[in-house]
Amino acid sequence: MGAVPRRAGAWFGALGLAAATSVLPLWLFWPDPQPRRTAILVALGCALAGVGGIAVSRRAAGGRRPYAAISVAEFSGGVAAGGPDAVEPARPPRALPSRRGMQARSLAWYLGVCTVLVTLFALVIGAPQRPEHMQRIVDAGAEFAVVPIEKAGDVRLHDPSKGHDYYTSTSVVRLPPKGGGREVATTVHLVTPDRPHPGGKVSVLYAPTRPGLGAIAGDEHSLGDALEGATMGTGRVWILCIAWAAGIVLSVIVLSARRGFRSFSLLGQADRAVRGECLGPDLWRRDSAEEQCLKIITASSRTAHFLADVTAEHVPDSLKGQQLWLCWDARRGAVGGRFFAGATPAALVSDDGWVMHGMLKADDAQMLAAEGVSVDKAAAGNGEPRSLRLWDPRSAWLLYVAPSALVLAAVLIGCAALLTFDITGVWRWVTGIAGTVAGLALGHAAMNSPYPSAVRSAMSANGTDPV
Repeated sequence: MGAVPRRAGAWFGALGLAAATSVLPLWLFWPDPQPRRTAILVALGCALAGVGGIAVSRRAAGGRRPYAAISVAEFSGGVAAGGPDAVEPARPPRALPSRRGMQARSLAWYLGVCTVLVTLFALVIGAPQRPEHMQRIVDAGAEFAVVPIEKAGDVRLHDPSKGHDYYTSTSVVRLPPKGGGREVATTVHLVTPDRPHPGGKVSVLYAPTRPGLGAIAGDEHSLGDALEGATMGTGRVWILCIAWAAGIVLSVIVLSARRGFRSFSLLGQADRAVRGECLGPDLWRRDSAEEQCLKIITASSRTAHFLADVTAEHVPDSLKGQQLWLCWDARRGAVGGRFFAGATPAALVSDDGWVMHGMLKADDAQMLAAEGVSVDKAAAGNGEPRSLRLWDPRSAWLLYVAPSALVLAAVLIGCAALLTFDITGVWRWVTGIAGTVAGLALGHAAMNSPYPSAVRSAMSANGTDPV
């Protein structure tokens, strides 16, 4: 698989993530409705251009290909073990191709999912523009004023189960025009803590130059956000920001569990390695949990489970029986270690020159500790470093992602664009729900693209990385 589709996928993926990330802060913090809508539509247009770019780039690269074919091809292309130019892998290498790209791709996926969900909810509950009545008053030069109540009608006392009692009424107030003259009577709907009565005072928003437009009851505190053009009140903004921050923290936690934070590109004294033979794909099982893995057997007949998202369709038949080095971070997987976790970063280094990054269960790491050797000492006598290549078929996601994912992405972008307009009532929620369904379907399609139908449900249940 050439490097061009991988670069195109990285660029278009970055464009989509940047566009999705920019919509939420624009919606929450840009107070001017018209420029805000324009900026959001430009961002969504960039995201749609990214979707189109993916389709065009894939066609230019020869069309869609099965993920299994891409995965198997990742194992080829190097010097065959035992060939005339092969280097005897008597010792594990010190330097490996970095897993940083895999980590970045997984984190981008997690962040994208949480950002899209929070953004859709924010678009649904927010107001894309000022209410029509308020907008007319603002265009005529809105001001706050305290005016007298001439008549209070339809007064009702409300006794909520929590909070203070309050009164609602439909009252007639007098609005003084600019420059003096006869006051204009208008009707406003009041919500007050005290019972309104003729002669009382109330704060309203009106246009002194055109009092005939009427007024809106309220003061700077109750009407300030809407008057400034904000899509929602400060309280809701805080809630959404906290939800978004929680999603970011959760994304980092999931990344740590799935990939670890280390790039695992330079091995040192805290890392160990053991020589082993690959027995092929298998399932690691404990109680009701299952994870895809490659089974490795060492010279002392110990069996380790190298956690990686591979099935029998994803590897060539020649993988079974290959000799390789299993390297892992012994510090993170050790009992009492400061980085103790259920699994530790690990890598397989084949004699053919490919390197596969994954994780090793802490139990397996402890079991192999006595047999493993320190990479720092074992690699000290190595001569010229071998040329190693990274096994990373998901970097070519542009070639294998399902066509339905591109259609769903376009639908999701379209729903988000519609929500920037003044759609009210049930239709706003229908549009938001349609966007959410399209987003969830997009995630399902992207997550299941790499896997044969027989294992899709099991892999989805275990939270396998989709990218």
